[in-house]
Amino acid sequence: MNTKTSEYLPDIVELLLDAVCVVDVKGCLLFTNPAFETIFGYSPGEAINRQMLDFVYPEDRAKTIHAINQIMNNNQHPRFENRWVRKDGRIVHVLWSVYWSQEKQVRVAIAFDITEQKKLEQKLIYLAGHDPLTDLPNRSFLINQLEESLSIANTLSSVLGVLFIDIDGFKQVNDIHGHAAGDKLLKTIAMRIRHVLKKNDSVGRLGGDEFVVILNSIKNKQDILMLVDTLKKEIVKPLEFNDAELAYSPSMGAVMFPEYYGDAEYLIQCADKAMYRAKHSGGNQVVFYNDDIKLPSAQSIKP
Repeated sequence: MNTKTSEYLPDIVELLLDAVCVVDVKGCLLFTNPAFETIFGYSPGEAINRQMLDFVYPEDRAKTIHAINQIMNNNQHPRFENRWVRKDGRIVHVLWSVYWSQEKQVRVAIAFDITEQKKLEQKLIYLAGHDPLTDLPNRSFLINQLEESLSIANTLSSVLGVLFIDIDGFKQVNDIHGHAAGDKLLKTIAMRIRHVLKKNDSVGRLGGDEFVVILNSIKNKQDILMLVDTLKKEIVKPLEFNDAELAYSPSMGAVMFPEYYGDAEYLIQCADKAMYRAKHSGGNQVVFYNDDIKLPSAQSIKP
């Protein structure tokens, strides 16, 4: 770099949209540019002579120290991500590019604010695992939840229950009142199921009018029966659409682990078969899975 170009460096650093800071060997901030204040909220007077780690989100301090040690001890020039706490308390996701000067015993770091990018990533991850109508976990996410619950139940030798819920009369609601009424019904039922469940339990929507409930907080069949009774009362509470009361009820199939031992797909299939038995026995009831239950014939029509 020639002398004339170096004269412009202070102005360039001042104009950068990314934060620039210089940190000494003890981790103390020696310099910050204007973008540092824009991103983190701290003026040079508030930041300089303070420990850099004071600004790092507590849960990210260990990995930040590890990254710094890699830079200083192995002469690496890595990029790494961490979170900082702004002056106003908000969390900032940061992508760092760091250079360690052995000669001057300082680190020069450039920070790029990736908070909006992280929010978008988290939103996309959430949307990929949730049903857009009811905001419940979708089939893929629910299967993962159930596999985790099964792993815990297997390790602790505890009991777990799976409920498969189908809504009697859902097709008629759609046919008579329109799909807007059906959507309202599904959203309302999703909310009512969540309202009844305990903190450790969860519910997801498989599609259509089918819901699956994972019961992590039960000990025996009686616990499921008590919950089912509460669920039925909550689900069938009156619901109106355009001044007309909708007619519907739940058919439920239940299966208990480890009475029936298998993976998430197997248990959901068992509960589904039991639900069909409940539906084809008149609906608005619960049936527990047993080995005598078979899938309905192809000629069976879902009411």
